[in-house]
Amino acid sequence: MNLGIFVVRNLLLYFLFFHSYLYLRSDLDLIFLSVGFVLSVLLALWMDRLRLRLWAAGLLFFLTVFCLRLLFFLVFRLQATLSPGPHTDFLFFYFDKDFFPGLLPWMVVWLFNLLSLRYPRFVRWEAGFDALLLLAVFWPQGNYEITLYRHPSLLSYSVFGFLFLSITLMVLVRIREQGQAGTWKGTLRSVVSFVWVFLPLLLLLLLFILGQYNQGAVRLGGGLMKPTLFRFDFSQYIKLESEIEMSDDLILLFRKQGPAERILLRRYILSGYDRRRGFFHRPDGRRGWEDLPVTVPDSPEQFPDPGYLARQEVIQEYFFVNFDPTSLIGMNYPLRVAPLTNWDASSFLRIYRVVSRVSDAGLEELASTEIAALSPEQVKIYTDYGADPRIRELAEQITTVAEGGVRPSGELDRLKAVLRIHDYLKDNYYYSLSPGLAADGDQLSHFLYSSKKGYCSYFAFSMALLCRSLGIPARVAVGFYVDPATEVLNFYEVRAFQAHAWVEVYFGDYGWIEFDPSSQVIAPGEEYTIQFGFDFETFARLLEEILKNQHNLEEQEPQSIEVEDRVRLLGGELIRGLMFVARLWYVTLPALYLLVIGILKSFPLLRALFSATQRGKIKHLFAATRVRLEGLGLKKSGEESLLEYAQRVEGRYPLRLSSWVQAYLQAVFGDTFGVADFSRARETRREFILSLHRCFSLSRRILGFLNPINVIDKGF
Repeated sequence: MNLGIFVVRNLLLYFLFFHSYLYLRSDLDLIFLSVGFVLSVLLALWMDRLRLRLWAAGLLFFLTVFCLRLLFFLVFRLQATLSPGPHTDFLFFYFDKDFFPGLLPWMVVWLFNLLSLRYPRFVRWEAGFDALLLLAVFWPQGNYEITLYRHPSLLSYSVFGFLFLSITLMVLVRIREQGQAGTWKGTLRSVVSFVWVFLPLLLLLLLFILGQYNQGAVRLGGGLMKPTLFRFDFSQYIKLESEIEMSDDLILLFRKQGPAERILLRRYILSGYDRRRGFFHRPDGRRGWEDLPVTVPDSPEQFPDPGYLARQEVIQEYFFVNFDPTSLIGMNYPLRVAPLTNWDASSFLRIYRVVSRVSDAGLEELASTEIAALSPEQVKIYTDYGADPRIRELAEQITTVAEGGVRPSGELDRLKAVLRIHDYLKDNYYYSLSPGLAADGDQLSHFLYSSKKGYCSYFAFSMALLCRSLGIPARVAVGFYVDPATEVLNFYEVRAFQAHAWVEVYFGDYGWIEFDPSSQVIAPGEEYTIQFGFDFETFARLLEEILKNQHNLEEQEPQSIEVEDRVRLLGGELIRGLMFVARLWYVTLPALYLLVIGILKSFPLLRALFSATQRGKIKHLFAATRVRLEGLGLKKSGEESLLEYAQRVEGRYPLRLSSWVQAYLQAVFGDTFGVADFSRARETRREFILSLHRCFSLSRRILGFLNPINVIDKGF
């Protein structure tokens, strides 16, 4: 059997073997089981050399295995005789504890290896059996029941590795069947050729699907949340969708200690605004006046207290079920964040604690405060409303005093203006999951002046911009709204449909105060289909797990962070990067293609440049010529010589190829090849290049350059 096929096959088998072990890892010993795996492979090789019938080989396998068990038991008995005591008495139990659970997988490994050695075509059947075994191994791993790994992204990486090995196995089998794997070099060329042909197509399909999935997923997440590859998170920029759906996926559990009449769990502050992009997150990178942390730190971290008045301390603990584990959620205003240790086989991706100071300022206090002056940069950011005159006109209309319809001289009190805008939106607009598509593409104007219905983002956008147009600093915040009435033992269940957007307005010494202008009245003719109850069975199970393990909830110090945690956090960063690439697939994929093909087609030229001999330089320069010609569709057939190939090409095109071929043959096979011969060869190559440029247009040569046919074989 081909060595490459043998190795890849057994890597796949060990992958399945290892993941089967993970179910009982607390009771079994991996080293013992792995040794049995290796012995099963060796037994298959030995029995294949003996040429035993299959039934005889099976009997010999079981006989050998149990003879080994008997041999170990004799050794244990000898140890017990020489050194009696519990430590030797338990050796029999420890051996059988791992021996009998490992017997079935060892037999599968032995049988698959023997059949693949006896019957080469069995390898294709084995790939199907491996897929069925993979399905059996991962079948119990549901959305909230992942026990093999502490994070679903690690599970996904493992499956990706299995698929990669399976594809590699099929490539090697195909090579063997076609008789193209006479040498390792030929095998490598064929594998790389396969990857070169199919990988761009797979990347194109993957990135296109991810891009489309991401766009559609935003609508499914209420226009705010988006499922990534493995979990949910909020978008860092929010645009107004014409239609959304609401999902009831469980996101996290949340525990609160401290007073709070309204629970708004903030994920992002969206201070930037662009009329085309909508509101977006704009960190300044300095942890300054606005830029609060958005990721959970690796160890407890304090944040400066701005000293806002009328605030009370609220302690929160977050237990992520289906949310990006690096994401920081917290009530306004977070002062301390501490990651907490997770327990083995936990149902939660991440656990951490946040200490916040939450405002309980009354209207009288907000009305009497003096607004502190902001810097010009801050004023510019928080009062930018896109210079839309209709927004400013509507804001002035809303805040005009009712008596006589005349606006009084001087600036209207900030709190009154904010409350009037808040009440106007809440009382005159409807909540809708289908705001409709604006004919001119301006969804916000369509909401404010025509349809007068929308979901929370429409209300938050409108209030923030109306306030800004009057010079009142305002921003949009996104996160989750939690109904205080759903509390059970200080715990709250948070689902995807609770994703929410609201407004924060600056009130000087009292800081940023939250306002939620979203209407509670459903648009006529529509109904809200999401049920606001919760899955009691799931909630009770997760709550029981937390209460059972809460003694393990200790703050993580930097030195206590495990490798698994670091891999999980790195996975989150990789996923965000992949999603960024997915959104720009139409740019990144062609760029990647050009980069790879440019490197491959330039490889012979680079080898010629660094070649130590003149013969080597000519050899690699001619390889580059072959690449160019075959990219143009002038491929050499296997039966003709190079000179016959050159004459055939010159019969179709006026190319100076024959002289260049002769110079190449002299460099490779000639007895002598001096400086003069090298100069003549270079000159014949230049003549060929000039004739090539005369025969083929620039566009044809570019298309030939982009053609990947046979680039690997001739490039290497």
